Amino acid sequence: MGVAGLKLNLGCGEKYLPGYVNCDLLSHVRADRHFDLNRVPYPFAAGCAAEILLDNVLEHLDDLLAVMGELHRLLAPGGRLRVWVPYGKSDWALQDPTHKHYFTEQSMNYFCEGWAYSYYVPFRFRLIEARLFADANNRRQRLRNLIPFRSVLRYFLFNLYDGIYFELEKPAGGPASPAVPPSPAP
Repeated sequence: MGVAGLKLNLGCGEKYLPGYVNCDLLSHVRADRHFDLNRVPYPFAAGCAAEILLDNVLEHLDDLLAVMGELHRLLAPGGRLRVWVPYGKSDWALQDPTHKHYFTEQSMNYFCEGWAYSYYVPFRFRLIEARLFADANNRRQRLRNLIPFRSVLRYFLFNLYDGIYFELEKPAGGPASPAVPPSPAP
């Protein structure tokens, strides 16, 4: 990647990572900084981050457009946003009552260059990767992973995959990216 800047682990929970600025809301969680990811702007300078990591965090936040705008603001040009979320067509996504958003392999396209429906936001990322993954932690998952044609069957059946990994890049040399204001309260 070669971009200078901070490495942020936002919503770190119990996954404290050496070499990252680990951030979480909960004061009893080991973190370097404690703040609410639902309240933008975050306490970092614009363009300060070479990498931002969110591992099973985005689905819990209130205003996805505002958060994505803030992440874009924090990234340096060429910086990478790495996101893991539950796959919207899985029990993992649907069973948790704290999930507010559901994602498919196309969800981040709305924030990316070249997507017809990216007019919701005034900033753009470049999509580097959108990869479905399936865990193999138990017998049921290992058996499920043997099902042939899963990449096609996912359009018709649930629970063929567990999550999605997205990697986005802030394009270098693009226009300045204002943070998206939070949506008005109902």
